[in-house]
Parts: sequence; structure tokens; C-alpha cells
Amino acid sequence: MEAKDSIAIVGIGATFLVSATTLVYTLRSARRASFVNTVTTSRLRWIDSLRDKVSEFMAVTSRLADRRPPPGDKQAGELLLQRDTLLHQIVLHLNPNDPKDQRIKALADHVRDLTDQAVVSKELSNGLLELRDATAEYLKKEWNRVKTESTKGNS
Repeated sequence: MEAKDSIAIVGIGATFLVSATTLVYTLRSARRASFVNTVTTSRLRWIDSLRDKVSEFMAVTSRLADRRPPPGDKQAGELLLQRDTLLHQIVLHLNPNDPKDQRIKALADHVRDLTDQAVVSKELSNGLLELRDATAEYLKKEWNRVKTESTKGNS
């Protein structure tokens, strides 16, 4: 075997090794990027869903408080059902072990309790504002988390 044949074999082997390494790196990188994209997309949908649920809960609660419907009013019953459904959906969006999540839950429960008393008060208005502000702060934190994960690739 001549020297040029040995050099060619070593060159082919080195090319194979570099190609195999590149393939492994590319597959890992693609899998990681796919995972990050999936998580990011899911979190964005979750953020949108929570925002929609809280805003609708606040609107329904305000509508109930403004109307002061008589107890047998069918539309009031539908609004109460919608409000309670939204409350449960909000709670199910939240982490039961996180203090910020539980603050939002407590505020939503407090607002529900105030509307169940059928008294339109400054306390109800303040409760709705606190719920809105706590949710906005929470969603901003989550949005920043999504941005960080999508740019750094952390999961």
C-alpha cells in the first residue's frame, strides 16, 4: 500500500468521523429545539387561556354586581353558572403549590364571595382591581419566562 492510499484512507476516516459527529449534534440540537418550541407554544396558549378566563370572570362578575337580579331570574342563574365555571377553570390553570398562583385563587374566591352577598361595594371594585393587577403581574412573569426559555433553550 502506498503512502497516498494510506492518506486517502485516513482522510476518508476523518471525514466519516466529522460527519458522524455533526449528525449526532444536529439530531440532538433539532430534538432540543423541537422540545423548546413545543413547550413555548403550549405556555403561550396557557397564558392566553388564563388571561381570557380571568377577564371573562371579571366581566361576568361585574355584570352580576351591576344588575342586582332577583333570585329567580333565569339570566342571573346563567351568569352565576358562567361565573362559577370560569372560577373553576382559573383555579385549574394555577399551580396549587405556588404562592403567587394561590394569591390569584384567593382573590377570585373573595370576589365570588362578595358577589354572592349581592352587595355592590367599594370592596368588590377593589377586589376586581387587585385580581386584575395580580393576574397581569403573574402573566408578565410567565411571558418573561417564555422569552428566556425560547432564546436560551432552557426547559
